[in-house]
Amino acid sequence: MVEGPCCILTNNMKNTLVIGSGISGLTMALLLAQRGRKVILVEKLPFIGGYLNRFSRNGFRFDTGLHFTGGFGNVLSDMLEILNLQDVVKPAPIRTNVVLSDCGCDITLPSNGIPALAEALSAYFPKYADCIRKYYEAEQDVIRHTPVFDVKNYRQADFVAQMTEYDALTMQEFLCQNGLDAPELQAILPIMSLCHGTPPVEAPFSYHCRCSCGLDAQVSAIQHGGDAFINGFRREFARHNVQILTATTIERLQFHETQPICTHATLSNGQTFEVDEIYFAIHPSSYLPLLPERFLTPQFKRRTRNLKPTCSFFTIYGWLDNEVRAPNSLTFFLQSSNLNCILTPGHLMTHFSTGMVTSNDKMNGHTTFTAFRTMFPEDAESICGCNGDDYRGNARYLNFKQQFTELILNDVYQVYPHYKGHLHVVEAASPMTCRRFSPPVGSAYGTRQLIGNARTAGRLPVENCHALGHHVQFPGILGCMLGAFQEAMP
Repeated sequence: MVEGPCCILTNNMKNTLVIGSGISGLTMALLLAQRGRKVILVEKLPFIGGYLNRFSRNGFRFDTGLHFTGGFGNVLSDMLEILNLQDVVKPAPIRTNVVLSDCGCDITLPSNGIPALAEALSAYFPKYADCIRKYYEAEQDVIRHTPVFDVKNYRQADFVAQMTEYDALTMQEFLCQNGLDAPELQAILPIMSLCHGTPPVEAPFSYHCRCSCGLDAQVSAIQHGGDAFINGFRREFARHNVQILTATTIERLQFHETQPICTHATLSNGQTFEVDEIYFAIHPSSYLPLLPERFLTPQFKRRTRNLKPTCSFFTIYGWLDNEVRAPNSLTFFLQSSNLNCILTPGHLMTHFSTGMVTSNDKMNGHTTFTAFRTMFPEDAESICGCNGDDYRGNARYLNFKQQFTELILNDVYQVYPHYKGHLHVVEAASPMTCRRFSPPVGSAYGTRQLIGNARTAGRLPVENCHALGHHVQFPGILGCMLGAFQEAMP
């Protein structure tokens, strides 16, 4: 899910900074503290957790960004056990549907493993059965060659083994080369592209598989949503003496005179710390200005210059009357089956997807409902004319919010006509809102993973500075936690 700007400081005698208190920053802070290091977590917002946070409206608790995940029963469960969060972060079963408006296709996906998913889709599209099986066999092959998913045994030296033949193919190329040319399949097979934000025409096939495998195997909600994660991390931080600084930013860094090493960090609260290491779990554009130009190689600058943001979302939140029975569910409603257009800007009204999540959290007493429509900030700005921080009281912005709330409700009622008159919307959030949780861009999944242009990951040109977060390896809860584990491994 998303990283808020923040910083961690640690070490036995000095301090290690991790900047960003989204899930990767929280995970990194705890992993360091478990090893006996002195950790200070610094967050720009008044609260930790970024998109993990829930908010309250009309007595209901809603998840800002954590709606579902994959990985329970394997890598996520292993990470939760290592972090000692397994008792508070628990799965809630969820049903997954895909509705393709332009193809008249409505499918419920099984949630009992990839082999079952392959067979279900093969039965639905018998003409393509062999090709569908080959697709999921390739996805599982990628995972077998990705040692970081084995967090209990992974070592940094194993990273080279992640490179496979699939790294040289885009998702789109794999589909076309293997005869998967039906419009429905070009939307359904890579449907989890909507959970990492890189279009199939840009994403390496291996990257897509590493992001989608857990979700293809089983989609799960989290009991009590992001509250479960944040409460669990707070408990463990108290146990391991992690200091938390909120409403605080990093102002400047000091460096060794001749070596590419950071020696001190000064925060906006006036404190200066001698540092051992720094882990940045924020957008690269937020930390690159802190690094001396003399340490940034032309290759590094070119790579960061070519980074492109993923989509954001326009989201509505509401609740259902109790007479409407609705199980925990996730529905992908695609107005267009062209994922490449959906996941690139410039197609606001013609190509979009609306995700719909129903949740039966006992603390709410009603079924809550969240719907989020893909949208890029620049497309939103072209309608509402707002590109600064003063948008909330702007009349055009309010009209824009009302317009898209109604458009999303039209999508909802196409899929669930019986919700009409029983769904009560209590809040809406735009890509501008997302910028507050994931500045400065507001993208849902950080930067897109373009084939041939790697993200900025791991050690930076300054030797004791590292990149974390959903801008690095994989987005989402699973990917961001894995990125922290990978960086923490010996």
